[in-house]
Amino acid sequence: MYKTSLLLFMLIFFNACSSMGDVERLDDLYYKNENLKDSYNYVKKYAKDDFLWAFQSGILAYQIGDFKASMEYFNISETFFEAHREEIFLTSGFKTIASILVSEAMFEYYGNLYEAVFINYYKALNAMMSGDYATSRVEFNRANDRQRRSKDFFAERINQVKNAIEDSTTTYSQEMREANREQAYNSMNSIYAQKYRNLDKFRAYDGFVNPIVSYLSGIFFLTQNDFNKANDLLKESYAISTKDEILLDLDILEKRKSKRNKDFYTWIIIEDGRSPKKYEIRFDVPLYLLNSNVFYFGIALPNLDSGKSYNNRYSISTSINNVESVFNGFELANMEALVANEFNIELPYIIAKSIISASYKAYLQYFLSEQFGFLGGFAGAIFSATSTNADIRNARILPLRFIAIRIKNANDVFYIFGDKKMLYHFTIDEKCTTLCLNKDNIIYLRVLQNGIISSLTHSIGENK
Repeated sequence: MYKTSLLLFMLIFFNACSSMGDVERLDDLYYKNENLKDSYNYVKKYAKDDFLWAFQSGILAYQIGDFKASMEYFNISETFFEAHREEIFLTSGFKTIASILVSEAMFEYYGNLYEAVFINYYKALNAMMSGDYATSRVEFNRANDRQRRSKDFFAERINQVKNAIEDSTTTYSQEMREANREQAYNSMNSIYAQKYRNLDKFRAYDGFVNPIVSYLSGIFFLTQNDFNKANDLLKESYAISTKDEILLDLDILEKRKSKRNKDFYTWIIIEDGRSPKKYEIRFDVPLYLLNSNVFYFGIALPNLDSGKSYNNRYSISTSINNVESVFNGFELANMEALVANEFNIELPYIIAKSIISASYKAYLQYFLSEQFGFLGGFAGAIFSATSTNADIRNARILPLRFIAIRIKNANDVFYIFGDKKMLYHFTIDEKCTTLCLNKDNIIYLRVLQNGIISSLTHSIGENK
C-alpha cells in the first residue's frame, strides 16, 4: 500500500489536468470582456489534447461563423467522448482504483451526455448554415439518437463506478479494516440531505431529452418537407417542454403536408445567459478513525450553481401595413434542469467514492504514523489534503436558456428586444437583404450581459 500511495501522489503531481485557472481565464474573456475572438484564440490552443477545450473551441468557432473549423473541433471532441465509452469496458485496474482512492480530476475529462448531444447539435447547425443539408440531416438524427440512448449510457457509466467501488474496497479491505464503512454511507446520506436538497426541483426533463434539440431538428425537417420525422420531433419537444407555441408549428406542418400553406416563416433561436457551472464544497465527515495518528480527514464534492440569465423576456417588434406587431419568445429549454438531471444520477456514487477515498487516506496516515512516526503521519496528511479535490469540470460557455420566436415572413424590418433593450434588427425582402422573403429562414443569436456576441442567419434552400 505504501508504494501504491507514493505512485498515486506522483500521478497527482505530474499528471494534473488543465487547471481551473485556465477555465477562469476563459470565463473572464467570454463573460466579463465579452470578447468572442480572444476567447476563441485562447481555447483553441488546447483543443487537440482535451475534450473540453475541443468542445468549447467548436462552439466558439460556430459563433464566429467559421463552420469548417467548428466541425473539425467537434470531431475531435466526439473522438474523445467515444473513446471514453470504449474505455468503460476496457479500463485498467490501476486507473479504476486510482480514480476512487485519489480523485477523478487527475484523469482526462471526456464529457457529459448533454455535452455529447450538443456536439451533434452544433455539427448539424454548422452544416445547415453552410447549406449542406444532407450532413445536417445526419447530425440532427445522431443528436436525437444519442438522447434516446441516454438510459444505456448512464447504465454503462454507473456500472463502471459500481465496479470501481467494489474493486477499491476489495483491494484495500485489509488496510481499511479500522474504518467503519457503514457509518461512512450513513454520512453519505447526511451529506446529500444537507447539501443537495435543491437538486430535486430540477427533475424537469424526463429521459434526459433536450427540448431545443428535438425542436430545432423538427423545424429543420419541416423545411425539408420530411413531415413524418418533423411531426415526431416537434411532438417530442412539446411533450417535454409543454410549450403551446409548438402546436402552431405542428399546424404549419399539417397545412404544408396537405398543400394548404404556401407561406414562409423565420425561426429565431436565442441562446441566453450562462449555464450552471460546478464548484467545490469541502467539509469534514464525523471521524470513525478516532486515533491521534490521523491528522486530516475531509472530503471535497462538486456542486452546481444556478447559472445566470441576462434578459427575462425576448420579443420581436415590427410595423406591418403601418400596424405595430409584437411576437413574444418562449423558453424551450433550460440548462439548469438538464445539467442537474445528469448530476443527480451520478451524485450518490460521487459521494460514495469520496468517502471511500477519505477512509483510505485516513488509514494511510495511521499506517505511516505507525511505521515512520510523526513525520510519516504528517506526510500522509499532506498527501490526503492535496489529493482531496472535487472534479468540477464542465462546459463553461453554454447558455442557460434557449428561447424561440417564430414569425411569418413579411417585407419589413424586424427588431429583436431583450426586455426593453433593442438587441438586433434584420430585414426580410425579395432582395434577401438579410433574409429571403420567399424562403424559410433561421436566425441564431448568442446573448450575453451587454448584448449580442454572435448572430448567424441562413435562408434555407432546397435539399442538396
